[in-house]
Amino acid sequence: MTKVALLTNIPAPYREKMHELVSEYFKGFYTVVYCAERESNRKWKVQYGNYDKQVLSEINNNAVHNNPEIIKSLNKLNPDVVIIMGFYPTMLYAYLWTVFKSKKLIVFTDGTLKSESSLSIIHKIVRKIVFKKTSAFIGPSNGSAELYASYGIGKNKFFRTYLAVNNQLFLNDLSVERKFDLMFSGQFIERKMPLFFVEIARIIKEQYGKCSVLVLGNGILEEEMIELLKKYNIDYTCPGFICQEELPGYYAQAKLFLFPTRNDPWGVVANEAMASGMPVITCDNAGVAGDLVIDGYNGYVLPLFEKVWAEKIISIFNSSDEYKRLSENSLKHVQTYSFENAAKGIIEAVNIVV
Repeated sequence: MTKVALLTNIPAPYREKMHELVSEYFKGFYTVVYCAERESNRKWKVQYGNYDKQVLSEINNNAVHNNPEIIKSLNKLNPDVVIIMGFYPTMLYAYLWTVFKSKKLIVFTDGTLKSESSLSIIHKIVRKIVFKKTSAFIGPSNGSAELYASYGIGKNKFFRTYLAVNNQLFLNDLSVERKFDLMFSGQFIERKMPLFFVEIARIIKEQYGKCSVLVLGNGILEEEMIELLKKYNIDYTCPGFICQEELPGYYAQAKLFLFPTRNDPWGVVANEAMASGMPVITCDNAGVAGDLVIDGYNGYVLPLFEKVWAEKIISIFNSSDEYKRLSENSLKHVQTYSFENAAKGIIEAVNIVV
């Protein structure tokens, strides 16, 4: 049986079931190696799935990104196929291990052509070097396929692994009253644009007469965001960071999900919103744009201008038929983004290289 090792930075709750399914297929000959249990900017509480896993010894303060302990781990596991999720030093040590041991290498990235557009020449050269020795390529989106294509990687070497959440879990809370007009979920940092969200709420209240918002998350902009919500006299609820198990109950309370961003390779929050029956409005800086969120079908992909977003939202609120159509399409479209389809991409990539 083929032995597979997947190397990634930290555990992510939305990938646990995927790992379980891949492990079941390979009859346990599948190990996930984590560089660390958590990073400082993540507060996830992960309930680990049933699969073999290791966490590298944290030998320094930068163990997530630069940990030569991966060599010892790979020597012990001796996998036939190594999957790396990134290009920082720890991942490059694993790449070199596959070269010296004549093992198969698969690259798995969530990146897109847009999210990696600002990479330095050095970073791009490193990718080109690694790609020459790579047997297959994995990514979650059409944007990932475009990224690989920009390096000359053919479509026959690309395998899609869908990013997914537990759609059924969010569906179970659809009977909850939708008392909030808008919802935001994410880190309160500049890249996630929480203040942009607040300005949209302000315009809607001024032009539509009311606007209540639900805001989940935390971060350095939290105080400024709340001060603005109070200043604009917007009805808001901000319970802070919410654990995975409690998220469905919150998502079910909102009508529209807003996902502005400066740069996001994907955006699992959009999966969560759509699984709860919400239309999603985002921008083309998000990997979900044109893929999970289809403009005019289950939401809208709009330029980053507050008035444009506010006008579109008001038009949706003024048409119950339009809202119903977008909501139903969200529920329908997100079903493709399942754990089974997430696992399928990894399994197909491994099978093709061996």
